[in-house]
Amino acid sequence: MIWLVTALTAAVALVFQYVVVGVPLVPWALLITLVIAALAHLAVRLLPPVDPNWQALPAESSAPIATYASSLGARLADAESDPHRFTSRIRPRLQTLALGRIRRHPGCGDIGLDDGRARELLGDDLHRLLTDPAATMPNPARFAEMLTRLEEL
Repeated sequence: MIWLVTALTAAVALVFQYVVVGVPLVPWALLITLVIAALAHLAVRLLPPVDPNWQALPAESSAPIATYASSLGARLADAESDPHRFTSRIRPRLQTLALGRIRRHPGCGDIGLDDGRARELLGDDLHRLLTDPAATMPNPARFAEMLTRLEEL
């Protein structure tokens, strides 16, 4: 698959340069095509794949929080072994869930996670997990405890 993408990129680049732009085939179009093909090959090899979420949404999803909660469970196994997935997939969903729970409290309808009241409601460890860029996913037992506290808000 990688070679197919590289070959197609090279062919399109060569045709575009020669036909549309009018770059001489030898040596410039071939040289530029070689560079473009090498970059395409590196990009396909080094960039992480985009993982589709095939999990169906819950049937009785009446609130946006329910949608976030349903997709959260499927991401936990991946995030445990890959810190980048925790930062890019789990933490944003947890932040949305936490804000939804916090904003239900009287007088907290417009606060953010950086507010002191949010820190009080969440507790120091959960607040740090949601706001500290260096925080990593805790062990499953500790994480379940944090989620229980979030649910009780």
